[in-house]
Amino acid sequence: ITDFTDGDGNDRMKETVQANYRRIKEEVKQIVQEELERIANDENLKHLLQQK
Repeated sequence: ITDFTDGDGNDRMKETVQANYRRIKEEVKQIVQEELERIANDENLKHLLQQK
């Protein structure tokens, strides 16, 4: 089990979980953007995207 207390004995679990959530959310956004670009550049797949 992970200990979320800092050097002063303060519980930092909420802050740690929030930081992890934000990092993962940004990583997912990046993956989605990269995949959309990959699909848009593939002649066999680009028909799957909606045209703006």
